[in-house]
Amino acid sequence: MSLLGILNSARDGLLAQSAGVAVAGQNVTNANTPGYVRRGVILQSRTLGAQSSAAGGVDVVGISRAFDRVAHQRLTLEDARRGAAQSRANALAQVEGVMSPGIGGIAERVSALFSSFARLSGAPADRSLRASVMSDVEALGTAMRGAVGDLERLRTDLYARAGALATDVNERTARIAQLNGEIAEATARGDGAADLRDQRDVLVREVGERVGARVIEDAAGRVTLFAMGTALVDGNTASTIEVGQDTAGAMQVRVRRQPGGLGDDVTRAVTEGTLGGVREARDVDLPAAMNALDAFAFDLVGAINAVHGRAYGLDGATGRPLFTPITAVAGAAARVGLDAAIQNEPDRVGAASTSGSLPGGNVAALELARLATTALGGGNGTPSERFGGILGDVGTRRAAADNELALRQDTVQQAESLLESASGVSLDEEMVNLTRFQRAYDASTKVLRVADELLDSLIKGV
Repeated sequence: MSLLGILNSARDGLLAQSAGVAVAGQNVTNANTPGYVRRGVILQSRTLGAQSSAAGGVDVVGISRAFDRVAHQRLTLEDARRGAAQSRANALAQVEGVMSPGIGGIAERVSALFSSFARLSGAPADRSLRASVMSDVEALGTAMRGAVGDLERLRTDLYARAGALATDVNERTARIAQLNGEIAEATARGDGAADLRDQRDVLVREVGERVGARVIEDAAGRVTLFAMGTALVDGNTASTIEVGQDTAGAMQVRVRRQPGGLGDDVTRAVTEGTLGGVREARDVDLPAAMNALDAFAFDLVGAINAVHGRAYGLDGATGRPLFTPITAVAGAAARVGLDAAIQNEPDRVGAASTSGSLPGGNVAALELARLATTALGGGNGTPSERFGGILGDVGTRRAAADNELALRQDTVQQAESLLESASGVSLDEEMVNLTRFQRAYDASTKVLRVADELLDSLIKGV
């Protein structure tokens, strides 16, 4: 190797080590940047050849990106599962808050009504006790209607949440499609497009958290993103998600590939991500609670009205319901209230079983009070047991969602640790790299200096 060749090799060494320092510095700078993947400089020794002035040097071939596709996919999957558990657990916590016993709650109002029946049986001629029965009936109706209203508002809020999630996903898939094109162009130029890939991977994870996501990358660097059993991104084209309702009011999710197209119904496949949890809470958990509440209200009102219809009021009349009659289970809880014929008429509240026992007859009042310990609906439990069963079902669902959430939080942490170990920046390692590149740079400088001195001596000698 000639002295000029040595100079060229030293120059290459300076450039190569400078590139290494620059990459290590970039890693240190972005150590806390979300989604940043560790970079590495790729050096390649130049083979000895006919061009002796360039032989023995080093080339900076490119910049590597320590991306682990498997670890990223695992984290995206766990994010989707955690998102579903989180949204469902949050919704069920609100359902439990609406249904759970408390001051003014349904359980308290039912208990208060039966207590009023018991007090009336002790003094059936007391008009104030009859007025108390009427007040407790109205209070129970208010509590029932309030619970139904709260649950309906929660369903509406969940539907709005689903729409917002669809908008979020559409924005991200459109950006992913755009990045696909930019990455493909960069790849064709021989550029790894590491920064663009970082952005895209962050977006993929965000889409996964909302609806679940799996990706396949082609040779050009573009990814196809699958979710809900269909492709949301294919090359430079992104589909759009639309949330609507079917004829029964259940959430319906469609994926539209072309503007103006009908779109594919993917509702059944919406099981992952925040949207999956929202759908399950809105269309499975909430209807279960509301249907159970309707059945409870229907049976309770029917049982009380059946007894009261045989009772005699102080006015000597009978055959009147205490509650407004309910003819269907669906929507029963929202129709609970004092019958219009008894409004403002305490004397029409029945307590006696015969007209001859008025005003002191209390057999019907006793029978009404005993309903507190009588199974409703042909042996399905007492009123307190029936309502307790509703609360128990809600609590069981919430506990399952909470347990799933705790599990998914742990698995997400594990997946994050795996991805961090594979792709994250270790400051300790970067400090070692900086020292290594610095020492190599210093050595290359020494080679350059020695070669320069030798060349100077040669010129002076000639």
